[in-house]
Amino acid sequence: MQIIDLLVWVLLSCSILYAISTLLILIGLHLPISRVTNASQPFISVVIAARNEADYIGKCLEGVTNQTYPKNRYEVIAVDDNSDDDTAEIISQYESEHSNVTGLAVANDYPEMAAKKRPMSVGILAAQGEIILTTDADCQVTGRWIEGFAKHFEEDVGTVIGFSQTKTPGARLGYFERLQGLDFLTLMAASAGSTKLGIPLAATGQNLAYRKSLFDSVGGFSSIADRPSGDDVLLLQLLSKQDCRTLFAEDPDTFASTWRTESPLEFWQQRRRWASNAFAQLKLNPAFFAYTLVVFLVNLLLLLTLVLGIYRETSGIPFACWVLKAMGDLLVISKGTRLFNRRDLISAFPIWEFVQPPYIVFVALTSLFTGFTWKSRRHC
Repeated sequence: MQIIDLLVWVLLSCSILYAISTLLILIGLHLPISRVTNASQPFISVVIAARNEADYIGKCLEGVTNQTYPKNRYEVIAVDDNSDDDTAEIISQYESEHSNVTGLAVANDYPEMAAKKRPMSVGILAAQGEIILTTDADCQVTGRWIEGFAKHFEEDVGTVIGFSQTKTPGARLGYFERLQGLDFLTLMAASAGSTKLGIPLAATGQNLAYRKSLFDSVGGFSSIADRPSGDDVLLLQLLSKQDCRTLFAEDPDTFASTWRTESPLEFWQQRRRWASNAFAQLKLNPAFFAYTLVVFLVNLLLLLTLVLGIYRETSGIPFACWVLKAMGDLLVISKGTRLFNRRDLISAFPIWEFVQPPYIVFVALTSLFTGFTWKSRRHC
């Protein structure tokens, strides 16, 4: 058997696994919305890490301090991570104006923690809340955000994953911004589908809540301290192993929106940072690692077999695999855009589907062999 024939049959096998994974995510997305009935008002600590976020932190703090949740039942802890701009001054201003806002700064605390885990550790240590609720400094939330999350924390619930999006429906988006928004929505839809099946795979620190006692029971970020990313996805794997439920919040009141859109270079650096955690998943969640490996192989083999076999009879199989992949992707994305009211992003699907194979392969390979820059810091 020639190499091209072998690659084609490996592609076919991986495509079947990809189709099964897609079907499971679709089943999860079509399950009824989880009923949330908790009527208590646990004390909640909103923890925000900020580095060089002077352009955004003010709007973020404005949103989290104007909530329907009783002010005596939550606090906001904003941690400045050695910013070079006016971030610390803006946090200080809000601290002076709001009794439930505390501004902290990273000094010599947690030197073993990489990147964002360091300021997050500082903030969580100071938190008095039963529930830790996180968002990013470049995000904005609804006025019922805290109330919406509180309703999810019944006694057996330990973690609640929130939906985050690029800007909001109706906002003006350039085409590359629309591609970013669709790519992120695809990740969120996969997270929602898998979580509703009881297999939580991914989350974003832009919108995530968990019990502080659960965080402490897994040792916080200590086992993943050296990773420059993963304060959300890797932490989720640790939390989900404990004896408690993980929910995905589908209530629009709980949605968060990031108003920062990345340039192509920044987008590439961001996705490489995310991809750098792939092998950490091998230990934390082998099933998730296997899923990401299948996604990578499908996209890699599509490229290889189409290029190598374009003049051969076997080229029909790669084209068929790509068509079937596109159909599955479209079903997931269509459901996701309806579920999260982001139909404005669907027009970017054809280009997104076309560029996804080289994008996935390039990001994955460069994350393994080169470092990346994040928040003006170099990580290897």
